[in-house]
Amino acid sequence: MGIRQACLTNESQVRLTIMGRRREPLEVLQDMQARSLGFALIRCGQLFNERGMAKVNAEAGGPMLREAHTRLLPHLQDPKGVRITALARKLGVTKQAIQQLVADLLEAGVVEVLDDPDDARARLVVLTELGVNAMQHGTSLLLDIEKDLATRFGAQNTKRLHALLSELLTLLEGPDA
Repeated sequence: MGIRQACLTNESQVRLTIMGRRREPLEVLQDMQARSLGFALIRCGQLFNERGMAKVNAEAGGPMLREAHTRLLPHLQDPKGVRITALARKLGVTKQAIQQLVADLLEAGVVEVLDDPDDARARLVVLTELGVNAMQHGTSLLLDIEKDLATRFGAQNTKRLHALLSELLTLLEGPDA
């Protein structure tokens, strides 16, 4: 069932009446989002990513990092490299889109592209030493944001949240995912 078909099927369910008051679809959506763990996680991730990119770009004196780059970078941590086709599949984009992002990172010296020893037609993307250093620096900026949040959110809350999210990450990355 496609999105449009699902929307049409559920159209009668969207206009709920609660205590004699009809609720508009946007109000129903906002209520659903407020109850959704997934929505909260995605939104927190987006906001954390935006803050991190803003810090990196401020230090660089201008736009250096785009959101598409931040989606790609975590997938480049295999020291043997990752095939461009595998990256495209993981991110759900075309091979051409990945090639453009890789070209950006290649130009910045963050990655190198090597021939795949197992397949002459395939190319592997590998972080350079500069790329690893840049990711370490970016992660240190995220840790700075985390410290700032911990002062407002509470050190114990932050520690507990980190432990829970680490456990959730293990579940989501696990074989049963």
